[in-house]
Amino acid sequence: MLKTLLAGLALAAATFVAGSASAQAWDPKITDTDYVMGKADAPVTMLEFASFTCPHCAAFTNDVLPQLEKAYVDTGKVKIVFRQFPLNGLDLRAGMMARCAPREQYFNIAKVLFQTQQSWATAGDPIGALAQIGGMAGLPKDKFDACLADNAVADAIIKLGQEAQADYKVNATPTFVVEGEKIEGEASFDTFKAIFDKKLAEKGVATN
Repeated sequence: MLKTLLAGLALAAATFVAGSASAQAWDPKITDTDYVMGKADAPVTMLEFASFTCPHCAAFTNDVLPQLEKAYVDTGKVKIVFRQFPLNGLDLRAGMMARCAPREQYFNIAKVLFQTQQSWATAGDPIGALAQIGGMAGLPKDKFDACLADNAVADAIIKLGQEAQADYKVNATPTFVVEGEKIEGEASFDTFKAIFDKKLAEKGVATN
């Protein structure tokens, strides 16, 4: 079943025109099931579509995200909505583990998954490695096993990938959407800074 659902994410996507989304009032469709970093009333919203087994996503989380948190998230200017875009079965299961752990641990788990990606993703027993990470975050082994057998948890993540393709034509990770403007692949802090400052200025928010 999971293999069939994941295959649906491999459908070819049409080219996204960034300006078309920003020309209208942008609705990122944030719900209570989303994982949001930052203040709810932050004037600028960025969606991040990422995969836990993606090296470029790990590079963003490890190198760029800490700078963005300090300059924009912690200051209340930007909130980041993380939405998993599963690329394979192991990636899917990493996301399932993160979802089944205590909700307040989600971003801590995500950061650990990216920081230790080379260790658990290439381990002889990657599922066992994920179980260890989950255990440290408050997800005991019996609940971990039940989580990975829960099709509803898998379906929720797969649905995120399908919606990303339908709404933003996402077909690779990482992909970011800032107030309707799309950024594909790795990007530097300066690239995000320029976009954030532009969007903040459009909303009349001082950037300094």
